[in-house]
Amino acid sequence: MQLILVLGVSGAGKNVALGALEDNGFAIVNNLPAALLADTVEAMLATHTQPLGISINAHSPTFVADFDAGYAAISRVHPDMPLRVIRIDASETTLLRRFAETRRKHPFASDHSTLQQAIIEERHRLHGIAAVAFDIDTSATSTHLLRQRVRQFANVIKAEAELPLVEISSFAYRQGIPPDADLVFDARILPNPFYEPGLAALTGHDAPVVDYLRAQPETGVLVDAIATFIRAALPGFIADNRARVHVAIGCTGGKHRSVYVADALKVELALAARVLRHDREHPTAE
Repeated sequence: MQLILVLGVSGAGKNVALGALEDNGFAIVNNLPAALLADTVEAMLATHTQPLGISINAHSPTFVADFDAGYAAISRVHPDMPLRVIRIDASETTLLRRFAETRRKHPFASDHSTLQQAIIEERHRLHGIAAVAFDIDTSATSTHLLRQRVRQFANVIKAEAELPLVEISSFAYRQGIPPDADLVFDARILPNPFYEPGLAALTGHDAPVVDYLRAQPETGVLVDAIATFIRAALPGFIADNRARVHVAIGCTGGKHRSVYVADALKVELALAARVLRHDREHPTAE
């Protein structure tokens, strides 16, 4: 049994994240007031055998106190049950655009406040709690990739080993650096398979590209250097109470070099961490 609480700024993708948990076999409750959290969890534990996923709204002025009280009560009564928090956010510009496109009313909006003020107030409440939340910024993230990240997170925390959680992603520099990355490494120093005959249409997952990059002496040096740094840095992130460390590997198109290096790092770090792995520009179909 495990419990994942889903928090999210309106318009950032909270419902998508909760749906991903439901697809992963979780019993879910949507848009729960924080004051009802502890009682709802007890009722669900009495009637369900699946893991639990609950999204919580921040509408109440007493949200922060209510959430802290409910979280503490659950932790006290069920100290051995894994309890994790996912918090979904996006940039102010992205949220303003999304509300303009959908014409939805923000739940904090009123005749006396602007949409921008409503976003700021909701974000202030949500970031006033859960210091160890697994934060996801969806400013440049598709709904498919958000679902993938949440489902991978749910699967990884089923593991009993208390290892740090490292998220490894590939990305294209021309699409911008992932805004929630903790560590960013540049794979553009490696020879580019794009210019090799027959490799342009493939990705860093495909054997011909893998063989090509493995044969380059720079590749092993880069992977070893990054893995060594991450292993050395993990104790510091753990001491800082990080719920996860997001390592982003970039190249020009996010298709060949960054994908290969990210895959190689997953193997290198398998014994040191629980690893989430995804490609921003070319997410795998599920």
